[in-house]
Amino acid sequence: MPAHPITRRLALPGWSVLRFSFTLIAAVLLAAAIATGVLVVFWIGIPVAVGVFLAIRVWANSQRRMIGEQLGVDIPVPYRERPKRARLDQQALLLVREAATWRDFAWLAIDATLGFLVNLLYLGVFAVAVYYLVQPLLLVTLFHTAPNPGVNDFGFYDFDTPAKTLMLVPLALGCGVAWWRWGELFLRWYSHLGVLLLGPTAKALLTARVSELRHSRDLTVDYAAAELRRIERDLHDGAQGRIAALSLTLGMAEELLHQNRPDQAVALVAEARQTCSDALEEIRDLVRGIHPPVLADRGLTGALQAMALDHPLPVSVVDRLGEKLPAPLEAAAYFATNEVLTNITKHAEASQVQVVVTHEQGLVRIEVRDDGRGGATVASGGGLDGVSRRLAAFDGNLTVDSPEGGPTTVTLTIPAVAAAPAAVENKRASGT
Repeated sequence: MPAHPITRRLALPGWSVLRFSFTLIAAVLLAAAIATGVLVVFWIGIPVAVGVFLAIRVWANSQRRMIGEQLGVDIPVPYRERPKRARLDQQALLLVREAATWRDFAWLAIDATLGFLVNLLYLGVFAVAVYYLVQPLLLVTLFHTAPNPGVNDFGFYDFDTPAKTLMLVPLALGCGVAWWRWGELFLRWYSHLGVLLLGPTAKALLTARVSELRHSRDLTVDYAAAELRRIERDLHDGAQGRIAALSLTLGMAEELLHQNRPDQAVALVAEARQTCSDALEEIRDLVRGIHPPVLADRGLTGALQAMALDHPLPVSVVDRLGEKLPAPLEAAAYFATNEVLTNITKHAEASQVQVVVTHEQGLVRIEVRDDGRGGATVASGGGLDGVSRRLAAFDGNLTVDSPEGGPTTVTLTIPAVAAAPAAVENKRASGT
């Protein structure tokens, strides 16, 4: 619906006509559902029942979209996922057992009766206001040659001349004022009734949330296990091997000293020192991969700017964050952005990248935009899928807008409800 009040009110009659047509469809579906209830005792009624129930769902989903657009809200689809290979009788049983089916049926019955009357009344008031306002002009222009236009025969009085029809203008103005003042409220009241029935119940929302959190927990556990395996592998293949070689080299140097061969022992000690330096560097890299020191020193934006300087592509960072975030959240956002940038380097064929960091309405939003070839998707086991699993630990999500040919925008969204307390602690620590 248009946002401006005047434009929105002028568009409402068109919406009401559309909703009125859907009440007629609702009446047909209601009659079909009642007839199906009679036929379902026979085997032939089962496939008919499944078809009618699915048709009601299509109708209900259309209602959700229309009501959502009118009210400016999102009405989630409350249906549970059905098995694809179930028999017709099993599908019919699942549909019957689902509470959302009966809520759809209840709204179908209401819309076929009350909805019909609501939209008919709204359109009737609007039609009376328009008709009696323009009727005097019509009698003077289009119907001035008619000998006896029987247009307003109310039984007690016949308003059949332009002068007499002017007496109906106050009625038209009254209907117009009522339509303008209360018409939208009337339709919105009815639409809110639809939201109550078409939207998911509190129990369904809670069940969906529990399932989402359980899935998020599983992803977090899998990701943590993978990170532990990576750290173990890096230590085993890198620093641990170098430290073992260092121990052998020092042992050989000790033997050479016992054999009074100091020159060769000095060479081995120098080699051991280099091995020790390499091991320390690998350990630093590993620690940097767990929590980069630049995050603690400069915060998320500073860390992203440092990352941009080391990136092979030109990366610009737009900072709209405004405050420091909790350390775990900063680390998740940093590594998720790093993974997205790595993915761009490998696959996007881009020439430049922009990273925009914002924090508004309790959400940290990071948009990574590139001018590459596009076509990016969140494939299972891919880089973006790993980013999505990392964000799931913080109840965050990842969305990708990547048409073929580009450009691509990857949006990372993380709830930051703990950001404000963290900012207070930072101020206390700094003495401000």
